[in-house]
Amino acid sequence: MTRTSLRRLHDSRGFTILELIVIVAIVGLTMGIVAPRFRLSGTTAVQLAGTQLAQDIDVTRTRALTTRQKSRVSFASATKGYGGYLDHDDDGTISEIAVEWQNLRGFGERPLPPGISYGRGGAPNLPDDDSNGSITFADSRVEFDSRGLTMPQGSGGVVYLQSDTEPGAAVAVQVLPSGNVRLWTWKAGEGWK
Repeated sequence: MTRTSLRRLHDSRGFTILELIVIVAIVGLTMGIVAPRFRLSGTTAVQLAGTQLAQDIDVTRTRALTTRQKSRVSFASATKGYGGYLDHDDDGTISEIAVEWQNLRGFGERPLPPGISYGRGGAPNLPDDDSNGSITFADSRVEFDSRGLTMPQGSGGVVYLQSDTEPGAAVAVQVLPSGNVRLWTWKAGEGWK
């Protein structure tokens, strides 16, 4: 190849700055149109938050069973979050300190997702729940003994979550006295399912 043909080959490689600006503008415009369509609806967001909470409660109960130690999930309405704890020194008490959530080896402390808060929205209580409030556990916490049963024995409760953007979107996470966890979804016109 001659020097002239090498120069032409070198000059024809790549994009000009103007071409790059046009491509970036087209991609940005496309993302501006398409991205809002990928947002979660309030119903989907509250369903996902309820599923996560149910799984976290189940993890806490499972750790109590496997380690034969007391465990707890505490709900904090003021900070819109919750935390899981495992008795770290086997003394039968939980102080909700960092070493106890680290000992759980699960989720630790978790905030509720943006747009989700404790509450029922427009939904009524579950059919077998006659209490008031969005967290029906005594002292806003559910505790499991070393056998995975709720404490005090025979207690249970419900945590209600609602969407801040869709008033009719709500879920309920129910913990039965046996320690089993059940997720309920509110559907207007159909009730709790």
